[in-house]
Amino acid sequence: MRRFTLTLLSLLMLPLLGNATHYRAGEITYRQIRLLTYEITAVTYTDPRMTGADRPSIEIDLGDNTIKTVDRINGNGTIIRNDANNQIKKNIYRTTHTYSGPGKYLISLEDPNRIAGIRNINNGQSVEIPFYVESYLNIISGNYNESPVLLLPPIDVGCRNRIFTHNPAAYDPDGDSLSFTLIPPKRGRGQDVQNYTTPFFSDSFSLDVNNGQVTWTTPQIGGPYNIAIKIQEFRKGILIGFVVRDMQIFIYDNCINRPPSIVAVQDTCIEAGELLRKTITATDPDGGQRITLEPYGGPFVQVVSPATLGPNNEGISPLNSTFNWKPSCYAIRHRSHQAVFRATDNNQPDGLTDIRFWNIKVVGPAPRNLKIVQDSNGFRLNWTPDSCGLAYGYKIYRRIDSSNWKHARCETGVPAYTGFTLLDTTSGLLNTSYFDNQFGRGLSPLIRYCYVVTTMYPPRSENGNLIFSEETESYASDEVCDLILRTKPILTKASVETTSESNGKIRVEWLNPNQLDTVDQFPPPYRSEVVRAIAGTTSFVSTGTSINYPNFAALNQKGSLLDSNLNTQTSSYDYKIVFYYTKDGSEKRMDESVPGSSVFLKNYDSDKSILLNWSYQVPWNNKLVKVFKKNQLGTFDSIGISSTGFFTDQGLENGKTYCYKVETIGNYDTAFINETIFNFSQEICGAPVDTIAPCPPVLTIDTPCNNFNTFKVGLKWGYPGNCDQDVVEYRIYWKKNQKDTWTLLGSIPATSSSWDDNRAILKQSIAGCYAVSAIDSNGNESKLQNTHCIDNCPYYTLPNVFTPGEDDDVNSKFVPFPYRFISKVNVQIFNRWGQLVFETSNPDIMWNGKDQKSGIDCAAGVYYYIGEITESYLTGEQNRTIRGSIHLIR
Repeated sequence: MRRFTLTLLSLLMLPLLGNATHYRAGEITYRQIRLLTYEITAVTYTDPRMTGADRPSIEIDLGDNTIKTVDRINGNGTIIRNDANNQIKKNIYRTTHTYSGPGKYLISLEDPNRIAGIRNINNGQSVEIPFYVESYLNIISGNYNESPVLLLPPIDVGCRNRIFTHNPAAYDPDGDSLSFTLIPPKRGRGQDVQNYTTPFFSDSFSLDVNNGQVTWTTPQIGGPYNIAIKIQEFRKGILIGFVVRDMQIFIYDNCINRPPSIVAVQDTCIEAGELLRKTITATDPDGGQRITLEPYGGPFVQVVSPATLGPNNEGISPLNSTFNWKPSCYAIRHRSHQAVFRATDNNQPDGLTDIRFWNIKVVGPAPRNLKIVQDSNGFRLNWTPDSCGLAYGYKIYRRIDSSNWKHARCETGVPAYTGFTLLDTTSGLLNTSYFDNQFGRGLSPLIRYCYVVTTMYPPRSENGNLIFSEETESYASDEVCDLILRTKPILTKASVETTSESNGKIRVEWLNPNQLDTVDQFPPPYRSEVVRAIAGTTSFVSTGTSINYPNFAALNQKGSLLDSNLNTQTSSYDYKIVFYYTKDGSEKRMDESVPGSSVFLKNYDSDKSILLNWSYQVPWNNKLVKVFKKNQLGTFDSIGISSTGFFTDQGLENGKTYCYKVETIGNYDTAFINETIFNFSQEICGAPVDTIAPCPPVLTIDTPCNNFNTFKVGLKWGYPGNCDQDVVEYRIYWKKNQKDTWTLLGSIPATSSSWDDNRAILKQSIAGCYAVSAIDSNGNESKLQNTHCIDNCPYYTLPNVFTPGEDDDVNSKFVPFPYRFISKVNVQIFNRWGQLVFETSNPDIMWNGKDQKSGIDCAAGVYYYIGEITESYLTGEQNRTIRGSIHLIR
């Protein structure tokens, strides 16, 4: 902060300095040029008529206890407006600074004075108020960052009774998310300007938080106004910086001019390398005026392949100019680029403007030439490396059966509605091959698997630096699909037939391979062996069952096994079929099927309902699940179907037992196996139980603040009539303040609806919060809602006269009037010479009129006391000082 000392000469010159007004607007931005080194730029806008207040250099606080004098780099400044009422000079100051390490730094500029007569600052008395702007820099280790760049100057004009719009054309070179907020202009760090008001409007004054568009509907009083816009940049939800822009708007009176209008353009997306061409049209309602159309925003400041607007950027209404942009791959980013157009008419001196913004998202090209080839029990995918050469990896998505989906123009990645799920990722530009065998389990034969691939682009700044931000996903590739041929066994059933802890039974069925080289590679005879493992483990053991096939023709028969002596009540089982062939007189293992599990059913008992949930891992595609419930005859009836993995049976009787099982219904690709696959789960039983908590009681409190004669806090509550009336008990809770934890004070039967808090602690303070919960017959407790907090209402007053030595005991001791709700007291009593005669921490004081040390009676006369009273409130303990005099009468 700059310090100024007023000398006698400066005091004599105060009337002259009062005219040395110059600051109109400004901001500070920064750019990282090395690891901890930043280029810092301050731009200010001043009144050039105040030559005595010109600043060839300024002081900038760099936020690390360094204040640096920074020279102006644009000579004597640049005059950007020179009409009689509104003369403006632009000043640019630039320096570099190296910080000691990662941290949070507030860079600021403070300097007197603002221009005079700013309508919405200090009732127009703005001349003595300093100008202050700041920017926040959060240096995160290993993370590159530049501040937002504000491409449109913070100086604008409007007319009374005309809608005014302005956009700072903020552009973040790193592609960070920007948020815009209106704040009062500042006069120093942490200090708003005095008596700031929102500019006077007829309807509204607003700022769009997402794009920074200021809309003023409509200005009512002419003259200069200042507002401040805080532009915050977020990266993965972390605030990494902000810039505060202090801008000035000059409103002209009695304008006959009307602002031009730019035809709105719909937001769009464009693939990197493609040409985006659009006509931008501006019209003027007054006719005959010349319009200037100016472009701002991210597309126009790209380092590689920037956008252009032309060739007709000035002319008579209507003015048509062509936007052209063929964005490079370096323009690919998670967030849209914003193109801003400003149309200004040539009416003098009050040329008016209209501003429109256009969001353009640049998307990476989809991976090309995606191919799929079967490789053993999986598919190998291959595609062409990213044509931009910037990918750091690829995402592989998969679904069952074709989606026939093609991305829309602004649809990147792979939306969930397509049915595709993310299967895996690869790392590196050239890592363009992927083998899918279900992570070692193998893909299911005769299931049609479909794939798409997207490119992942790293977050990258405009100059190519990698940053810690959101990655960008390209368009999705074309879809490819294929299915595994029957070169190995295929499971078709794993259905529970008997539920038991020790004698459970599961029916297992399978199909043998139908495509084998039986002459050279896999000659007969053949054997299929059934192996099993408890689901979720990899310890497969033989079931002891094998089927022999003398020749290839015998493989046409379906294999079947009833696996017995199992614990199907609490376990699910995985099955595989291992296939063997015979060559050179010895049996050899050829391949095995993809494992499949039995269906396992679970129940979750709730109030008058049972939730069923099932799980399985099978190589076929289950489409539906049928739910069965056991009836009074002991047989099962179908009660519903589900495709979501769960089912809730409602309207049940609490405490009654209900039994269930489910049947899955699925298939392989019907073009090859036209057979529906049915599999049952084990049987389970459950009994609904009340787990629903009662409603919270509605609490009211009668505090002793309303009755001086009591210390108790009275609680009353009512139970909502539209709730379940199964309530057997109420519990009363208390806590000292809102941040404390609840303490149970007591419980009472549901026949009562009131309770008095008579605790002795209340004599010191009644501050606290109360809540009442309801308990039902199953022990469910309601939430602690409808809480009430009451604050303390202490009272402590001392008399001004007492008569020690009297026998009536009425005024024989100096004691307070009846008091309450006091935590602590410390009182000292002095004679008129300032000598301490008595002190105590007893709230009742009990001074008998004697000197506390000598025990001698104090003389009649006036004594003085000072005391510190400690009172407890919801916000904590507070000390209050009391002072007064006592007339001791003997």
